[in-house]
Amino acid sequence: MSDQLNAALSGEAPTALAEDVSLATPLVAARIAGRDAVSAALGTYHQALAAPEVTVRLKGDGVEGVVYSASPGGRPTEIVALARHNAAGLISTIDVYGRPWPFMAALREVIAKTDDALADPGLGSGPYTPDGPTPVWVDHPAVPPLAQDVALYSPILSEEPTGKAVVGPVLKAAAQSFSDLKVRAVLDIEGRSGFAVVIDEYVDGHVQQLVEMFTLNDAGEVAEIRIFTRPWLVTAHFRKRMYALLKETLGAEFWEGPDPEGPFPTP
Repeated sequence: MSDQLNAALSGEAPTALAEDVSLATPLVAARIAGRDAVSAALGTYHQALAAPEVTVRLKGDGVEGVVYSASPGGRPTEIVALARHNAAGLISTIDVYGRPWPFMAALREVIAKTDDALADPGLGSGPYTPDGPTPVWVDHPAVPPLAQDVALYSPILSEEPTGKAVVGPVLKAAAQSFSDLKVRAVLDIEGRSGFAVVIDEYVDGHVQQLVEMFTLNDAGEVAEIRIFTRPWLVTAHFRKRMYALLKETLGAEFWEGPDPEGPFPTP
C-alpha cells in the first residue's frame, strides 16, 4: 500500500480521490458521494480513531486496502478500508467495514460529536441493499481446516473465542444466521500467508457486507479469522440471531454492550 493511499484514506490527500468518488462507512447505510464530502468523512473517522495504527495491508485484482487498529473510548476497535481506482489512477470507491459491533458503538459516539449524519444508524424505509457500482461476483476460495488453537476476532463478540472446539460452533451458528452469500473480491494479505474475502449476504432481509480475513499457520491451517461488517444496524440483526443460537455456549463476557434480546438501536 502506498503512502498516498494511506493519506487518502485518512482524509489528508483529497487530490488522490476522483471528483465523483463514493464512500461506504461502517456505521451509515447510504454511500457518501463527492470528493469534498468523502474526504471530510474520512478525516472525521481518522480523528475519531485518534491516529490509528496500520496493522495489515491487502492487495487484490483492482482493489487494495488497509486494516487500522485503534481504541476509541478505551475499546479495541478495528476497521478495514478497501479502495478501487479509475482509469486515471484516482480512487473511485472506498468501502469501510468495522469490528466488533459493541465497540463500534464507542466510535459512533465519538463521531456523532463532530457529524451526526456520520453516526445515523437508520436503514431507510425498506430492506437495506447497498448502492454503488454493480459488482462482478467471483467464486469463494477454499478455506483450509481450522488449527486446533484457532482464534476468532468476531464482528459481534466483545471477547475472542479461541480453540477449534469453540470457534467451530460459532462459525456453524453464523452459517445458520445468513443466506445467499456472494463474493465481491478476494485479496491477499501482504507479508503473511492468508487471504481476505469481500462478501454480501442477507440477514433478516437486509444485506450485510463483510470482509473475512483468514491467516494461515506454517501447516497451512487457519490460525486466525478476523471478520469486519457494515452497516452497523444490519449487524445488530446478525448479533441478535447469533445470540439466540449461542447464549447457552458463550458467557456474558462475549456479549458486552446493549442487550442482544432488546430493541434495535435507533437514530
